[in-house]
Amino acid sequence: MKDNQALIPPQTFLECGECGRNINVSWFCKNCPISLCDTCSRSHKTKWQYKSHAVVPRTYTVLRLYGPAKIAEQCRIHPEKEISTYCNDCDVPCCVSCLAKDHKRHDFSTIEDKYLDAEKGLNEYYRQLDTDVRPTLEKMEEQARADVKEDNSNVEKVINDINDFRKDVVQIFTRACDDLIIQVKLSQSKGKERLDEIGKCKKNLVTLKREIEGKIEKGDLNIVKYVPPKVEYLIPALKISENTVPLFEPDRKVLDMLDVIKESVGKINLKQIKNEENKSIKSVNVQRQKSFKSKMDVTSMTTAGNNMIWIMHFGSHKMCLYNDEGKVVRSLTVEGSMGINDMAIAQSGEMVVTCGDKKVRCVSVNGEVSTMIDTAPFGCEGVCLTDRKEIVVCMRGEDSTHNVAFYSPDGRKKVREIRAVDGQGKQLLTNPYCVVLNDRDLCVVNVGENVVCVTETGDVRWVYDGKQAKTKKLFSPRCICVDQYNNLLVTDYNNHCVHYIDRDGRLIDVILTQKQIGLRCHWGMMMLQDMSGWEI
Repeated sequence: MKDNQALIPPQTFLECGECGRNINVSWFCKNCPISLCDTCSRSHKTKWQYKSHAVVPRTYTVLRLYGPAKIAEQCRIHPEKEISTYCNDCDVPCCVSCLAKDHKRHDFSTIEDKYLDAEKGLNEYYRQLDTDVRPTLEKMEEQARADVKEDNSNVEKVINDINDFRKDVVQIFTRACDDLIIQVKLSQSKGKERLDEIGKCKKNLVTLKREIEGKIEKGDLNIVKYVPPKVEYLIPALKISENTVPLFEPDRKVLDMLDVIKESVGKINLKQIKNEENKSIKSVNVQRQKSFKSKMDVTSMTTAGNNMIWIMHFGSHKMCLYNDEGKVVRSLTVEGSMGINDMAIAQSGEMVVTCGDKKVRCVSVNGEVSTMIDTAPFGCEGVCLTDRKEIVVCMRGEDSTHNVAFYSPDGRKKVREIRAVDGQGKQLLTNPYCVVLNDRDLCVVNVGENVVCVTETGDVRWVYDGKQAKTKKLFSPRCICVDQYNNLLVTDYNNHCVHYIDRDGRLIDVILTQKQIGLRCHWGMMMLQDMSGWEI
């Protein structure tokens, strides 16, 4: 290795050493040493001073960029010996003497082979920096730029809305004040009219006085029969002391309202702006934290708080309470149930379970089981509870009359049932298996087919068929749950993944894949109280 090369560290892999761009930087000059983009790598050796330089792909063996490395080192225990072997059992390098004395019958490799293995692993890691990390960062940067652009657009829109609101408020108050001013001006004109009227009365008074004076001076005997006008007729109806122009006094209610407006003209709902069309969440990073295996197939699960979950096993009338270490801390048996299908837990701790014998049962905190609802001739599958404590049950009939039924909290009365149909009158609840409430919307999984979202009155909002995800196999949903953003997570049994969709039925991302978490045939799923996901 040349001395001047040893002092110059290689450049970062994200930028070209000549043009400074970070696009297609996939070459490396061993002599300079700098990274090069595709364009600069072709022009680099055309320059006469660089003709002898070695330009290699950046996936070239990194540890050998500057020539062969010196592997041999002296043994610390036997300084006169060079390290020539590596003990795989003790995971330490050693010399021949160490091998003969302290590592008899141990598995060992030559130091060259161990070095080459490490070199191979490091080169694979280096290759991943180019093939995985850099494209991901560039994609994230592109997405972040798009988000910033969208945020700027949203901010501008909100500012315009606020200015429009301000104009409307100003116009309302301006019109009200203009009306008051007109009233004041009208009062002013009435005052002038009354002043003119008083002037006329004064002139009439002067004329009357002269008439009386003339009669007295002439000594006319007719004054005996003269009847002068009554004094009150000579004075206008308006009292002279009355103020003809009204005083302005702002309405106390309006002033109070203006104080409120000062405090809160309106609310800036950042969540609404950011989640408009749900573009705030572009993708989801997932990581497997804890896992445990169940002895039987799992069909459904429900959180019990304190990082514990109730799990229902396929075809079993027994349900088990697991902690986050996978240990069973409690179990309950529902005799004669022909298997438990689903379960929901009320705030009181009571459990509502649907069973294979077409009955909905209540399990008290003490484990006492009682029948609440007989759904025959319909089978009962998924169940959930509303904020009004109503019981919502997926009902599967023999003649395709499937529906979702709402029952009173005690189960004695069917409040209503929903039969969702499309614009052509086609039944959409073809195989209702799992149900969840998302705010006031009802999201129902037709097992193996699609997800239907309807309002509580039965109006269809959307249908998600999984085509947006472009998976290899047909979409086969099983379970559904809601996160804190009112987005939905749907397990896909055929494609070993979870579809993450927004509340309007649009795909956000495909997550919890077999590659990410190592699980297949996704079925049940739930959200813990801290909104971290459990899924089987």
